[in-house]
Amino acid sequence: MTRMVTNPAGESAVVDSQHLLSPQQVHFFETFGFLKIPGLFRSDIDEIIGGFEDLFGDQNQPVWETQEALHGDARRVIIPGFIEQSPRLAPLQHDPRVLGIVQSIVGPDSTWASSDGNLFYCESYWHSDDYAAPLHHYHVKLSFYLDDLTGHNGAIRIIPGSHFHNQTFAKTLRKDFKDSAKVSELYGISGGEIPSITIESTPGDLIIWNFRTIHGSYNGGERRRLFSMNFGEETAGSHDERQRPNKPIPAADGPNNVT
Repeated sequence: MTRMVTNPAGESAVVDSQHLLSPQQVHFFETFGFLKIPGLFRSDIDEIIGGFEDLFGDQNQPVWETQEALHGDARRVIIPGFIEQSPRLAPLQHDPRVLGIVQSIVGPDSTWASSDGNLFYCESYWHSDDYAAPLHHYHVKLSFYLDDLTGHNGAIRIIPGSHFHNQTFAKTLRKDFKDSAKVSELYGISGGEIPSITIESTPGDLIIWNFRTIHGSYNGGERRRLFSMNFGEETAGSHDERQRPNKPIPAADGPNNVT
């Protein structure tokens, strides 16, 4: 079985059904706002890390260095348009595993948004990625973390359900997290103690999340490596219009890689 996927160049690509997410994985993502697929790129990880280090090791490569309040005024190094500049990483944009995930979550009319490479020497306080896309415009991020990460050294943390951006829960969190210095005053605990799920990962895992999902990273170690590929819906609002409030729960008829 195959399905047609619109690739970033606007042409149709055939994606075999083996690369599509299961109904259970899609249901998990739509319910909690994230999904981890362990080991999806394990066999390619040496080439992927090599491509990452090629760019960050190039002294002539333009980079952005930031020290933002969102990161505790500590250092973050960014290369925008990341995989597009790498002969070793650029094929990921059209990889059937990537296209199958995007097809499964966004739908057939997805568009390529961007990619970015990052070196983190900092924490990241709670936020959603509405700086990169308005909340009414549906986007997903496919993230490759290239170090072994746990809650003790900067693994990504997710607040499940916070992607339902129009609900009171998510609105309250976005309002309360605008000033990270006030989190302790509001809740009586530090930002790192906010109830959440820590997504531990090892190189080769893929973590996918909704741009609207509130996330953060605490206890971060030095030089944590990440690059992300971002896709969005072609017409703002079309994905939300397709969602059914009472759709049936998928039957457990096959293996599921969600953790």
